Amino acid sequence: MKTKLNLSGIQKAAIALSILDPDVASEILKTFDENQIVAVSAEITRMENVDNEIVDAVLDELRQEMKLCGGLVEHDKNAFRKILEKAIGTDKSDDIIANVEQGVMLPTPFSNLKDVSDDEYMRLLIGEHPQTIALILSYTEPERASRLLSRFPLEAQSDIIMRIATLELPPISLITKVNEVVMAKIKTEGRRRKTPAKKRHKFASEIIGGLEGGVDKDVIEQISRRNPELAEEIKKLMFTFDDMIYVLDEAFRKILTEVDINVIALALKTANAEVETKFFKNMSKRIGETVREERELLGPRLLSEVQSAQLQIVEAVKRLEAKGENVVQKKGGSSGKDDKLV
Repeated sequence: MKTKLNLSGIQKAAIALSILDPDVASEILKTFDENQIVAVSAEITRMENVDNEIVDAVLDELRQEMKLCGGLVEHDKNAFRKILEKAIGTDKSDDIIANVEQGVMLPTPFSNLKDVSDDEYMRLLIGEHPQTIALILSYTEPERASRLLSRFPLEAQSDIIMRIATLELPPISLITKVNEVVMAKIKTEGRRRKTPAKKRHKFASEIIGGLEGGVDKDVIEQISRRNPELAEEIKKLMFTFDDMIYVLDEAFRKILTEVDINVIALALKTANAEVETKFFKNMSKRIGETVREERELLGPRLLSEVQSAQLQIVEAVKRLEAKGENVVQKKGGSSGKDDKLV
């Protein structure tokens, strides 16, 4: 039974070159570009003894026939240095070996992108020069590269494909710099992901909620056209039960007449002092006493029940707003009752 390989092309090349005659290996290396030589060199410096079955499978896959020594195939890093020297000269081989040993060049550039989603991958590519996109995609699995490329406009797709097809790999130092930029973007994206979506949505809702002159509705409408689900999430967060303190007193009293006293009592179980004051301020003394009594009689209740009661009151606010009535003052603004002509 053939051994199933789970090796990259670079790993297979490294195994094959390690066991070939130095003269043959040198001739093969002459056909490699500098980036490929660096990648193979890096792989060989990390390689331990390789089992015969793996070697057989590699050679079989590459359609090469050679006699293998028994047991384990041992590779000699010093021997490979001599092969490099013969293939590309002492000075250049010394530079490559030094770079590999110091970790200057990654064996597989952009390998960290394997762990990011397609959406995150696209955010990293957007805004980059087509040549940079072509370089990065040339190190991506063909199937995934196709998926990513399909997300670009048609004109950009053809441009990137042409660049990939005619791409001459830049110097190692430039690939390293591009890789470092990508790594920095991945870290930035990671920090962005750590901010919970609800927190980001809440921040957006607070910004929109502070807009004057009906602009907030226009902004929400524009967002809704592009992303209805996001618009709905933001709308839910634009007004919460804690924001009841911003409801104008006249509108507040109308809302209280639409909500059952038991619902009000339940909603106030977790209300902060400011919200509670706002409620009782807009009730008659008799109704206020009734609400307090009902709240005391409720006993311990599930938080979800309390939140449901609060949501009923928030929905009453939205219904009144939908009728075109002036309901909520802008946060941080004045209710208007203290305004006067000057």
